[in-house]
Amino acid sequence: MTHRFTPSRSGGFTVIELLVVVSVIMVLIAILQPSLAASRERARQTVCMANLYSVGIATRQYGDDFVDQYPYGVPVPIEIVDHPHYTTWRGGGVRGGGVPPQQQFHKLGYITDHKVYICPTDPHPANYVWWDYDVHPDITSGSSYMFSEYALFGIAWQKRQKLTHARVWQSSNFAWATDGWMCPNGWTWGTTDPWDPAWIPPMTARIDWGHLGNISVLFGDGHVAIRPQQGARHDIRTHPFENF
Repeated sequence: MTHRFTPSRSGGFTVIELLVVVSVIMVLIAILQPSLAASRERARQTVCMANLYSVGIATRQYGDDFVDQYPYGVPVPIEIVDHPHYTTWRGGGVRGGGVPPQQQFHKLGYITDHKVYICPTDPHPANYVWWDYDVHPDITSGSSYMFSEYALFGIAWQKRQKLTHARVWQSSNFAWATDGWMCPNGWTWGTTDPWDPAWIPPMTARIDWGHLGNISVLFGDGHVAIRPQQGARHDIRTHPFENF
């Protein structure tokens, strides 16, 4: 009996099959890339929130050491606020001097790692500005967080009163710090909203990044949450003493 053998096919791929496989892989990458990018950004935001949580702990430590007070930026007469890093008050109704909270926390030993002040999403952390004051922040590699202008000196300067944790109305709704490249915040958290129509040139938003359209916010009671940048002027409470 005669047996016929059919030649077996080579085990390799043809050019067309390889092209099909490559095409499928490219389509899958295109589909997954936005999800992967969003996942990476959420991871960066988690680090940012952890940073602000550390700042909240340092704020509470400051209050424990200095009669329940918040850190503040502009020195006023010593009988109004007992500043641990008091600098010469310029007097004559002119504000000036002082140092930002990050610098105070570092000098006091509450936060010794400068990386805590940098959001991983911030493209230019070294561009941090301590606005309108005599002393530029001595913060290695910069910072990514700005603080409430009312808390820093508005209450002490305008009302000649001490801002303490106990005096803050509904501290869980009062935003003490957020992402931002300029400190302080300009009397409103609308400074984090690039789409805010209330801005009049040359004023601009004091942030050049965002977490998928959101920001990380540290509230007066120490908790950190995510809030949308758009509408921040109206949705994030600015003043520590009153509702808005």
